[in-house]
Amino acid sequence: MTAEHPEQASLREEAIDWLLLVEAAPEDENVRAELAAWRRRSAAHEAAYRSVADTWQLAESLPRDYAERFAPASPSGPETGREVRGRRSTRIPPMRIPGGRLTAGMAATALLAGLLTLWAPWLYLGADYLTGVGEVRKVALGDGSTVYLGAESAVSVRYGPSARRVRLLRGRAFFEVEPSAERPFSVSTGAVTATAKGTAYGVEAGEESVSVAVRSGSVEVRLKGAGGRSVQLSPGERLRMARDTGTVSRTRTAVANIASWREGRLVVDGMTLTEVIERIGHHHRGMIWLRDRELAGQRVTGVFNLDHPLAALRAAAGTRDARVTEYTPYLVVVSARE
Repeated sequence: MTAEHPEQASLREEAIDWLLLVEAAPEDENVRAELAAWRRRSAAHEAAYRSVADTWQLAESLPRDYAERFAPASPSGPETGREVRGRRSTRIPPMRIPGGRLTAGMAATALLAGLLTLWAPWLYLGADYLTGVGEVRKVALGDGSTVYLGAESAVSVRYGPSARRVRLLRGRAFFEVEPSAERPFSVSTGAVTATAKGTAYGVEAGEESVSVAVRSGSVEVRLKGAGGRSVQLSPGERLRMARDTGTVSRTRTAVANIASWREGRLVVDGMTLTEVIERIGHHHRGMIWLRDRELAGQRVTGVFNLDHPLAALRAAAGTRDARVTEYTPYLVVVSARE
C-alpha cells in the first residue's frame, strides 16, 4: 500500500468534518447545501466524501472486539526482543474534533475516522520491530546495542560494514549504543538524524514535533529543514524541531526524566495538552477526542502514571480545568468545563 498524499489526507479530514456537521444538524438545509457545494468543487472532493461515507456505513456494522481481532504481530529477525511493560493491542488513534454536542452519529463517525487511519499500515511495511498499545519492548541488536521501544512505536534496522542505521517510523525509542568508532550509530525520523559512536539517548517522533534527548555521551543532530546544519548535544540536553514551522529549540532536562516512559511515567514540563494527550493515548486502547480547540495549545507540567492512562488523562486535563468524559471504553472526550 502506498502512503496517502497530503492533499488527499486534507480532503479526507474535511469530508469527516462535513459528516460531523450533518450528523449534528441533520435538518439544517444550509449545512446540506454547503456540503453539496463542497462535493461539486472537484472529482477529488466527491471521491473523498464517498470514501468516508462508505467507511462510515462499514463502521456501524463492526463487532465490538474489532480492534482485538486485528492486533499486529511483531516481525521475527536475528535480534532478540522481549516485552518490558504492558501488552500489545491496536487502538483507534487520538484526534481533535469541532466543538459541539456529542451525538450517537458523531460517535460512529469517530470510529470511522479511526478506521481510516488505523495503525497507518504503510508506515509499518518496513518495520523490523514494533509495539502495541501500552507496550514497552526491549530489543537486543546484533552489535550489542539495545533499543527500548515505547508504546505504539516502530523501527527499521539496517546495519552495514561502515554504519549502523535505524529509522524511527513512529513513536519513541531509547538507544543504548555499543561503542564503535568505525561504525557510527544513527537514528533518523522526519527531518532529523541523530548520530553517535557510543552513548545513550532518546528520539521521539510526535504529531507536532521531533525531539532528541541525551542521557550520556554526546550526539550530533543533523537538521534537514534548517539549512542542513548540525547541533552537538551533551548529557541533559534536548533538541526539539516543530513539524509545522521547522522551529528548533534547545533546552536542559533532568537525565533521569529522559525516556521515563520505560518506567511507566510521563514527565512533562510546558508540553501542550495536545502532545500530552497524544502520549497518554498510546497507552489507552480507545479513541481520545480533544473537542475544544482552545485547549490544544495550553501548557501542562507534571508527572503522570502511564500504567493508568485514564487517571493520567484526567490529572493532565485537570491542570487546565478541562473535563474528561468516558462515553464508552473506546471513546473518551476531553472538553472545556461549561
